[in-house]
Amino acid sequence: MTAPPQRSMSGVLWLRKTWGLKNNPFPTEGVARLGGEDIRENGLLFRPAVQQEKVDEAIEKFVVGAAFTGVRFGYLWSLGGGLGSDQRGFGKSSLLQYLVEKTNQDFGKEFFLNVGLEEDEAEEHAICAVLASFDMVNARSLAAVFFAATQYACRFKTADHPTLAERLRARLVARLGTDDQARLVEAVLGVSDGLRGRTLGPPDREFIELLCAGDSANLGRYVDAVKTGARARVGAANYLATFLLFTKAAGVPHMLLGCDQLEDFAATSTTKQKRTVETERFRDYVLELLPMADMLTTIVTLHPRAAQAIGEMWRLADLPSFDPTREENRPRVVVLDLLETREQAEMLLQPYLQVARKEEADLDSLAPFGPDAIEVLFDRSHGKPRDLLRKAQALIQRGSDDNLDVITAQNAALVLDSLIVQDDDEALAPIGGVSPAEGEWAF
Repeated sequence: MTAPPQRSMSGVLWLRKTWGLKNNPFPTEGVARLGGEDIRENGLLFRPAVQQEKVDEAIEKFVVGAAFTGVRFGYLWSLGGGLGSDQRGFGKSSLLQYLVEKTNQDFGKEFFLNVGLEEDEAEEHAICAVLASFDMVNARSLAAVFFAATQYACRFKTADHPTLAERLRARLVARLGTDDQARLVEAVLGVSDGLRGRTLGPPDREFIELLCAGDSANLGRYVDAVKTGARARVGAANYLATFLLFTKAAGVPHMLLGCDQLEDFAATSTTKQKRTVETERFRDYVLELLPMADMLTTIVTLHPRAAQAIGEMWRLADLPSFDPTREENRPRVVVLDLLETREQAEMLLQPYLQVARKEEADLDSLAPFGPDAIEVLFDRSHGKPRDLLRKAQALIQRGSDDNLDVITAQNAALVLDSLIVQDDDEALAPIGGVSPAEGEWAF
């Protein structure tokens, strides 16, 4: 290969002025960070069409299943072959976020109608969804995850869309025909009065009043003001229990909880006794205590490392099996695969390029990549979505630094063959380099 021409323009200027891009379109880490503003990293460029069959399977098993089949636990796996022990980076977190956000737009109506259900059935079995993640800093207990899910419902929004709490209040107002706060509060308390099984105790009256007040700013400040230590204690789960009463009062009898990073829950830095107790609380909270046992379906993300970390405790707590090889588990298991075609790779890359362009362009354009460069990129990434995105980032960086008009297959092979993926944390680095730490939400 001939050497690239001597650079006459900085990489940033070349990227902006010659290629017409606002920035490097692709993520450096490939980690979906919930709520982040960087569109490259927050998972909102997820496109269902890349693996439409798997997305449809997840909708039917998790969303429709939660509302109509009574499934209480669902398991979203990645099991790509030929990748050794490291089988993360398939897009589980981004898919989970997509399911949650799409469900909340119309309380599952579109999903229900698409599988052939009727409008009245969709209304009767309306469903909403929340999202949370175990992590090594703020959420190392199930109560903390429940609190994070409540915080998501009250604080998280994309663009100018309302929060879940705002959507539910509007639904409650329409259902009662009034926005009088006192009457809305009484409707929620009435749901609590109707509970006949074991609960975590009385609902939080102040929280209910704020949910019914219609002041989203004060509601968000109230939730944010809960001290870090209090969020990890058992009582923090009562925030989600209270929110569920509010949800049911609004005529939504089902809630989906997307729960990511299960392996952090079972980290060895947490004592075995605490891990065992927290695993048993899954059974108490999700399967036995009201209103969770009546309304909540929990979807957890899994890969072989996570399964190994949590498997024994999960079995001892007599929780539903997550073994993807057992036939009886098929209704609650979805397994994400490697990408199989170059066309899938192109569909994954296109939205990143589209939002980065300074001016409108052909929506199907993959410039500055030449057509054969995508084939090389797909081949060197072994069909793994995270690797495909991060290696695309590396090609854009190198191509702009070298002032290339087009990134050819030859250019791509030269760069990608000089890079490796570290199996321990999946970070892209030059051979012999040090890889950065993984973020909170694994892509």
